[in-house]
Amino acid sequence: MTYLCSACGETHEDWPALVFAQPDPYRWLGDAEKTSFQAECDRNTCRIAYPQQTECFIRTVLVLPVQGHDVTLEYGAWLSVSEQNYHDYREHFNDNDHCAAYVGYLANALPDYLQTYDVIAKAHTQGGGLRPLLELKPDPDHPLVRDFYHGISFAEAQRRVDKILGARR
Repeated sequence: MTYLCSACGETHEDWPALVFAQPDPYRWLGDAEKTSFQAECDRNTCRIAYPQQTECFIRTVLVLPVQGHDVTLEYGAWLSVSEQNYHDYREHFNDNDHCAAYVGYLANALPDYLQTYDVIAKAHTQGGGLRPLLELKPDPDHPLVRDFYHGISFAEAQRRVDKILGARR
């Protein structure tokens, strides 16, 4: 499958990552609320200072194996993390030797799954400016978690990519 990447403008042969530009709680805010809550979001981190609490998020990579193939389907999803972990992540984002794991909840509704906000995950840093890889907490009853550990079919992965690319054309 070839596609023209909207981020870099180049043609690629492999599947694109299915990317969320911001965590859902940030997307839900209007402009006035973003100002009022001092909400700031860049390509890798997001912070919202509500009156009673501060919510922090980091952008991660969620990898789903494709059954019987040497390919994966990747999502660029956001994870809610503690404020302490948020600051640690920002401080060490470009450090090649920094190794950390941050626990939180998924902060995006992934298409094809009914409820993903309650999925607990651990983000493992990779260093050198690479986004952390997610490891989902085992939960045999959640379809996303099952797919994370057991994979999805090639046809299902292709359908998801086609659906996203079709929406961008």
